[in-house]
Amino acid sequence: MARTKLNERQLDVLRRICHGETPITSDDSGLATTVYALRNRGLVTTSRADGRWSAAPTEAGRQHLAHPDARLAPRPSTPSMAPAAAELITRLQQAGGTLHIANPTPDERAHWRRVLHAARADHLIPDGHHLQHTGRNKGALTITLRPGPPPRRSTPPSETVPVPDDLPPETLHPAATAAHLPVCPDCQPRARRILHALCHTAEANNYTVGNAETGSAASLVITIGDSSFPLTFHEGSYEVPDPSGTKYAWQRVTARTTRPSHELEFSLEHTYAHRGRRSHWGDRQRWRLEDKLPALFREIAHRAHTEDERRQTQQRKEEETRQRWLTAMQQARTALLEDHRLKALRTQVQAWQEATAIRAYCDALEDQHAIPEAAEATTAWIAWARAYADRIDPVPRNQGPPEPPAPTPEGLRPYLHGWSPYEPKRG
Repeated sequence: MARTKLNERQLDVLRRICHGETPITSDDSGLATTVYALRNRGLVTTSRADGRWSAAPTEAGRQHLAHPDARLAPRPSTPSMAPAAAELITRLQQAGGTLHIANPTPDERAHWRRVLHAARADHLIPDGHHLQHTGRNKGALTITLRPGPPPRRSTPPSETVPVPDDLPPETLHPAATAAHLPVCPDCQPRARRILHALCHTAEANNYTVGNAETGSAASLVITIGDSSFPLTFHEGSYEVPDPSGTKYAWQRVTARTTRPSHELEFSLEHTYAHRGRRSHWGDRQRWRLEDKLPALFREIAHRAHTEDERRQTQQRKEEETRQRWLTAMQQARTALLEDHRLKALRTQVQAWQEATAIRAYCDALEDQHAIPEAAEATTAWIAWARAYADRIDPVPRNQGPPEPPAPTPEGLRPYLHGWSPYEPKRG
């Protein structure tokens, strides 16, 4: 059977477990994934006591270190992504900060993920900027170079959430003390210790905790960035016969009453935005609620990340719509001004043509040598006609371009091709 080869981190953790002076326990939450990988290979074991696990080597683990073949697993050589990363930054700067790749193949998506990683790892991103991208696994891939520091990402929740076995009331987290808990008095201390552990673990992961508003059924609200997640505690119950309503011992008991089961559970709000996701955890025969706290934090982190991506996508769509609307508004103002000037020009040309024609007509009348008895009336008519031509002729007055029209919303509407003149939307 071929000997299992370990990577550098796994080999280092195995050495610490076999030969280290300090044991590796659940307090070393950052090593939990590596310890579990070693355990799956049969090189270490984990034992649990007082709610904490500790790692110990197996004989196979010791032999692995002692064997001359105990070495690092070979790593395939990969070409440097630095040139591609530098080219990406240049393309983003030339394109105004955004690069769209329509319908990339899975291999192309993987390539761009490596390029993005290289740009960050090699510090190629310009100072005061950060990279963001959407479409990691499906849809169009959009890469954006944004000004400002990158948004703060919450640290991954630890593998274990330690819940103290006993805790004086005065040392409880304030949010755990003030929380509304619809559980029986016997379960109140345990429920508050669980809330206490949730509060401290949430704050350790840069989350915010607080109590729900008055009237809400939630016991605790955990906030990550712009997303808030109400957490509701419940206690199970079961039905038993209720003999309190019977008057005689021989009477049949038909009434039922409920008793608390002392089984706790909590739930996240079930929403359409996260349909299909798990939202309930509780005591079962194979585990206790305390064992499921890490799963709760993983679900909250997933939901927060999903909602953050949705918000960013919505913001980009709104900004794209706003830019198209602004362009349409500018084009509408230009079209309105052009139409206004064209109408004024046509009016001036028509007036000039009419004045020119009137003067030519008057010249023709004078050349006709009107009969003597009509000469006085004809002369008066010609004088009036020439005066009118002078009044309407725009050339002597040199009118120039007209005053620009006021771009009122309703005045712009005919030129907007379906856009609203009031806000960036259709209609």
